[in-house]
Amino acid sequence: MQVDPRHLTVLAVGPVRSAEKGGEYLECETSLGKVAILGSERSHWNIGVVQPEGLPFEAVMFCVPGTDAAHAYWVLEDTRLLFPAL
Repeated sequence: MQVDPRHLTVLAVGPVRSAEKGGEYLECETSLGKVAILGSERSHWNIGVVQPEGLPFEAVMFCVPGTDAAHAYWVLEDTRLLFPAL
């Protein structure tokens, strides 16, 4: 699956949710639509980076297109988020 960087503004962050197939995810409302940031027992790195940030904030997220109608993009657990310097 192709992972591409997307520059976006995070506008709102929801609670951590449990995924049907195991693992967890954090939903964020962004300037590009709803993004799901995936986590697992192995890695909650990206979820932990996003949760404490003050809103709104800009970020570069390495994403794949969402495969359901609920999410424009997914951020896989083994990718990293980058925050642009202000």
